[in-house]
Amino acid sequence: MINNMVTIVIPTHERHHLLEKRVLPYYLQFDVPILVVDSSQEPHQPSVENPAIDYIHCPGEPIPHKLKGPILDHVHTPYMFTNADDTLHSMKGVQTCIEYLEANPDYSTALGLLFQCYHNDRSRVGANNFDLYSLPVDSDRAEERLLQDFANFDSVFYAVTRTDCWQNTMRRLPPEIVNYYLMETYVVMMALIHGKRAKLPIMYSATEAGPSINDQDLRYHCSPFKLATEARYAVEVAAVKQAAVAYLQDKSGISEARSRLYVDGALALYWLQDKPIKSLKDRIGNEWNTFLGKTFCKKKYKRLKAERRAAALERQKRDTERSFELIGEEGRLEYEQLMERVRNS
Repeated sequence: MINNMVTIVIPTHERHHLLEKRVLPYYLQFDVPILVVDSSQEPHQPSVENPAIDYIHCPGEPIPHKLKGPILDHVHTPYMFTNADDTLHSMKGVQTCIEYLEANPDYSTALGLLFQCYHNDRSRVGANNFDLYSLPVDSDRAEERLLQDFANFDSVFYAVTRTDCWQNTMRRLPPEIVNYYLMETYVVMMALIHGKRAKLPIMYSATEAGPSINDQDLRYHCSPFKLATEARYAVEVAAVKQAAVAYLQDKSGISEARSRLYVDGALALYWLQDKPIKSLKDRIGNEWNTFLGKTFCKKKYKRLKAERRAAALERQKRDTERSFELIGEEGRLEYEQLMERVRNS
């Protein structure tokens, strides 16, 4: 049983309808601690009044800092996982992850397969390519684990995680961080420095892919490439790098200079992958091709675009079918139950 082993931490912002219709009705079935951290302007009264929910109201707080106090002061189980307010985790999958972590003390995080339907077509489902995203992150050297994961970045932000790992991460959280995506990158780096990562072929979570509330907030809106190249993020990025370098030094005993090489290298693998800095000639070429695609070669470019989309959908279909094979009949049943809840809420 996992009721005394794991806490579910649910950060939310101005989406009380998802708490009421999707997340809380599901998790309140299980005898596990639930911590809701809500930065909405108005409190969620049903959570306030429910003794089974530990509810924190912190209006206007950005996610990096609204999580710090609650995780440090309110999580007392040996394991925890953060749960987006639009996502449902398989509790069987969570239990399997805990069992794996119990048997492997050098691992800090474990997670399984994520399935998502699409907000504009909930009948369409996608899953990541397990063959790529399950690449081992198991080096005994923390600096090498950074490169193992960031070579094909897979987030552990929502993984089942040892609570001491999250708490160490929060204690060292740079005050400069505001951007959500940079905070997620920081959490992943710190978790990999703390211990190994397991990616298991199990049903883990179901969600709805759609516009994120973070993409609608100018404080957060960006891409990994923008984090790497735009001056407005420079102070936050420098603070994240310094925190990761210091933690890597503490855990590995290597020099500051060597730690910085690994941290910079890991971030470059992720942020600049397939995104070379473009010359003036490249930009002019792109503008010219865009012009042709809208004028003289419109039919040709439209056909090529359709062919690329069809190929991408076919790859996604194969990846999803392979994912169903991996989780087996029992996992498929769990998937169907969770995805039905997602689609109907």
